[in-house]
Amino acid sequence: MRAKSEAPLASVRDFPDGSRAMSTHQPDSLDRSIIDQLRQDGRKPAKYIAAELGVSEVTITARIRALGENRIMRVLAQRNMSRLNERIACFIEVSVRNHSIDDVAHALARIDTIAGVNITVGSPEILIYAFVENNLQVLSLLQHEIGRVPGVDRIEVHIALDIRTYRSDYGDLGSGAVGAPGEDVDDRIIALLQEDGRQSTREIARKLDMPASTVRERMNRLLQTEAIRIGVICDARSMGLELACCAYISVEAAQIENALQHLSHLDELGQVCLISGRYNIFVLFGARHMDHLVKVVKSHLETAPGMIEVRVRFVSKTVKHRIDLISIV
Repeated sequence: MRAKSEAPLASVRDFPDGSRAMSTHQPDSLDRSIIDQLRQDGRKPAKYIAAELGVSEVTITARIRALGENRIMRVLAQRNMSRLNERIACFIEVSVRNHSIDDVAHALARIDTIAGVNITVGSPEILIYAFVENNLQVLSLLQHEIGRVPGVDRIEVHIALDIRTYRSDYGDLGSGAVGAPGEDVDDRIIALLQEDGRQSTREIARKLDMPASTVRERMNRLLQTEAIRIGVICDARSMGLELACCAYISVEAAQIENALQHLSHLDELGQVCLISGRYNIFVLFGARHMDHLVKVVKSHLETAPGMIEVRVRFVSKTVKHRIDLISIV
């Protein structure tokens, strides 16, 4: 992973109930409890969180604000991928030749259909993932966009045949991106909720110049039909996850379903996908340190039914990460 930035740390502040705001980028136990509450309901009112945790509402409000201002946590609307037109997911490994890896990665990040760009240790040097509507768009993406980026040498494509887990619980909030907003009313409401998933319906109505009742009705429908979820994404390093990794897994053909079920129940894994190619399954996960990484691989990945091989790759830098996409199952 890239070195920690030297951004100024948050100052210490005293709250009315005597508790103190975090003085570093590391959240304390109260901050983590607040995050856990918001993972259950991103729009849960501060007064209810305060009652659950036994502190004042003022403290909860200030803590949530500080977590956001210090880029430790972001609450936003995340779109259910199954409701989008772009339902084909591709994981693409890119080998770079005679060019700066960083320059190539940033050029790839400017392609709209690419949702994520990661620089990895070893070769291929870049891992990207993209969402397209059909096979023709896959071909166009490879030939006319990725293939024309200077420095791209070879590409290897894995099509996601089944997405069992796709969460954006953690990431680099500095590289976090959301999709371009649409023009209809629902899309405009979602766009505002992606800026701040906790802003009130009254505030959204004011910005859109429409009745608050209309906004409330539409927002409730979006949530009830699982078109969106108000989710929480946290900075991985601030939460103690120093390593970002992906793994390609090969299992016996007769055990693919059992292996997918085993892996999709693991909290450590943010992505679990059945893919085409030499390997059957792709997973993405974080680890606190090398010992934790070894434990995840040995105790969880390699114990999947029908296991043949696990190939682990380290992510050294995240250039782009669509934090607004999620699989709601």
